[in-house]
Amino acid sequence: MGIHVGEWGAHNRTPHAVALAWMRDELDLWREAGWGWALWNLRGSFGVLDSGREDVAYEDFKGHKLDRKMLEVLRKY
Repeated sequence: MGIHVGEWGAHNRTPHAVALAWMRDELDLWREAGWGWALWNLRGSFGVLDSGREDVAYEDFKGHKLDRKMLEVLRKY
């Protein structure tokens, strides 16, 4: 039987560098354990689009604010 970590992430009030480091740590552990995962949301306060974080240099993506650094962390897994 497999394990799936659903609806996880770091709220937009968590400092960006801390959120990214925590995400890498969790994803490394889950990969090692063979667990699946799903981010809480794509767009919104936990997501990679339009999160409202004040400490992110956003990139425009089709009219949305893209957190490229967070996207790159997620793409590794």
